[in-house]
Amino acid sequence: MSLQVVTSRFPGFAGAISRRTLGLALSLITLALLSACSSTYSTTNTVACPGSTGNFNNASLPAGSQWTYEFSGWFLSSTTNAYTPYTAAGVFTVDGKANIISGFDDFIGSSITGSYSISNNGTGSMTVRLASTGQTLSWGVTISGTSPASMYLIEADQALNSSGVAYQQTTSAFSAAPSGTFVFRTHETTAASTGLTGSAASVGVMTVSTGAITGLSADVLLGGFAPSQRTLGTAVANPGFTVPDATGKGTLTFADSQGASYTYLYYVIDGQRFLLYDDTTALGLGRMEAQAAPSGGFTNASLSGGYVVGSRGDTTGSAAGGVNSVGQFSADGAGNVTGGSYDTVRDGSASLNVTITSSGTASTYSVAANGRTTATLNANGTVVQQTVYLVSGSRGFFLVSSDTSRVEDGTLEQQAFAAGANSFSGSDFNGQSAFVTGGSIAGTPLDRTGTFTSDGNGNLGWAEVVNSGGVVNTPGCLPGTYTVATNGRVVASVTTLSGNLVFYMVSPKEAYLLQGDSSTQISGGSAVQLGAVANPPGGF
Repeated sequence: MSLQVVTSRFPGFAGAISRRTLGLALSLITLALLSACSSTYSTTNTVACPGSTGNFNNASLPAGSQWTYEFSGWFLSSTTNAYTPYTAAGVFTVDGKANIISGFDDFIGSSITGSYSISNNGTGSMTVRLASTGQTLSWGVTISGTSPASMYLIEADQALNSSGVAYQQTTSAFSAAPSGTFVFRTHETTAASTGLTGSAASVGVMTVSTGAITGLSADVLLGGFAPSQRTLGTAVANPGFTVPDATGKGTLTFADSQGASYTYLYYVIDGQRFLLYDDTTALGLGRMEAQAAPSGGFTNASLSGGYVVGSRGDTTGSAAGGVNSVGQFSADGAGNVTGGSYDTVRDGSASLNVTITSSGTASTYSVAANGRTTATLNANGTVVQQTVYLVSGSRGFFLVSSDTSRVEDGTLEQQAFAAGANSFSGSDFNGQSAFVTGGSIAGTPLDRTGTFTSDGNGNLGWAEVVNSGGVVNTPGCLPGTYTVATNGRVVASVTTLSGNLVFYMVSPKEAYLLQGDSSTQISGGSAVQLGAVANPPGGF
């Protein structure tokens, strides 16, 4: 299958993404379910391998339920034998009895059917059949939430190496185009051989009236250039959203004040949340969520308490490069950041547990009425400037806007403690969680999903399916230990995997995750499987 030549959508922005040819000579890889892990193994007397824990089955994906998904990662070109970044998105419907009865993958451009198998711990596999070619894809899955329902995904094929999330859709929201005020975030991935050329990210807020866009405020970051503020432009005659089809998919088109035009497919999750996919370049993902602004607009008081940030992006480094960051900071509601910590890996070089201080350059923030926030974090002398658009006082999307040699963007979430507590403790990291991570080690793509069980006392058992450069395996039940700081920073050591798994807890139910090892660019998230986690960290 040959894809079109793709050029930059941004006027005056040098460079083009070269022609890509994807050979889908993919052989089906049978995934050994993680439930095959021996249930007799344990790291302590109280922490068993999570391989046989839970009451999930094929009916955990309800009969007739419709799902939308996104992937981000790499494919191995059959012509150059080199890895190239790619993104994918689509929809599918299941029958609750192990069959994918219909769907469409918008990267391949093909209708899909298939089958799936969910074991009792919520892990499993999907076989996706492409109608256009007769070939199959293999996905590893882990149920990451039940109310609302979601799944972590990895592609487990020889040519495709990526991770993502699938969300059960609310079909009653398919009847009309979006209407209201929405905050959005997008990222255009660069081809591996072109550095930052072609890489771009945006965050912003738009006003939509029955599908028509009537207002836009956005910040756009292009690789190698300082970020710029944009408003709604006139290059598109009727900017807005089409009414979604029966799968919850529609089209979004608009332009900004500097002449950049945007065309995305959008996928309804529930009428308040939408996935975005750049079907023109096949290199862009996005997300849009309904804004919940206080009466009179946002103020500095809207940002108060502890917040976790998680982000990833492109850099000027080699094909093995990139940047992945997680952290936590405390806001006082008056424009001051009073503390926190920050962990980042850039181009394989880790900087871990750096204290956010107010000495020297003060750590501060300023919130505008429309939710646009500028936050300055002084990470022990390294200034990290973030431009945030608030979805609410507890959630937002941001760009890292202080460094033109990277295009990094992510999500901010307010922390929530256990009842009666004002900080985290070891007992908060407790229960069975799903996880997903994606990225690369020394330039080789690597993605994981599975479950881990933590006992609240510093011990855990870890079970995963991993795709490393097209080689898929399940290494069995891995023992581990962890410590928890009061700001929610968790450091875990898992045998044969990593001694530097860094979690930042949003709450006892969910966390952002970074693998803080040298030569490693991997991040993701975790969510308690039976918890009500609307937006499990680890996806876009």
